[in-house]
Amino acid sequence: MSNGAVAGLTIGISVYAAAILIAVGLGISAARQGRRRTAIACAVVVGVLTVAGVIVAVASSVA
Repeated sequence: MSNGAVAGLTIGISVYAAAILIAVGLGISAARQGRRRTAIACAVVVGVLTVAGVIVAVASSVA
């Protein structure tokens, strides 16, 4: 694997983790402020990102 590919994967994983953490933070903030729809939307985003991450991890380990 070339250095460019490794750097791209590292940045991709960092952005992926940041997206999950941001969604968790926004969801907690929304729940504390009583914004139920926003909190539910953030929970759905976190769930989708987590499932997508598991699917990508399994697919990359099989291939």
